[in-house]
Amino acid sequence: MKKIKKTNPNLVSLIEGMRSKGYNDEVALWVALSKRLSKPTRHQSEVNISKINRFTKDGDTIVVPGKVLGSGELDHKVTVAAYKFSQVAKDKIAKSGETLTIPELMERNPKGSKVRIFGG
Repeated sequence: MKKIKKTNPNLVSLIEGMRSKGYNDEVALWVALSKRLSKPTRHQSEVNISKINRFTKDGDTIVVPGKVLGSGELDHKVTVAAYKFSQVAKDKIAKSGETLTIPELMERNPKGSKVRIFGG
């Protein structure tokens, strides 16, 4: 396995946890997310709410391996998990949907079923 070159200890433990869970439980979603979060910060996704609104439908669950930004409006119920949220994005999503951290999503849905990776 490649050595993680990140300096944020929370991010390093998240990546290692997703990697081990993905390989041990054979869940490709967690392995793919760990690889995307291991990339340099400049390559991590930044997704606006308008894009989430455009490419999702009611009841979808998505995960963003990066940051969710607050530009745009959300007009249907979506569950969004991400590494980071801007405060504006959190407030807008909370009006009609739900925000989760990636560890919360892993706990709720250990097999990663019906979850799409969004962005980047």
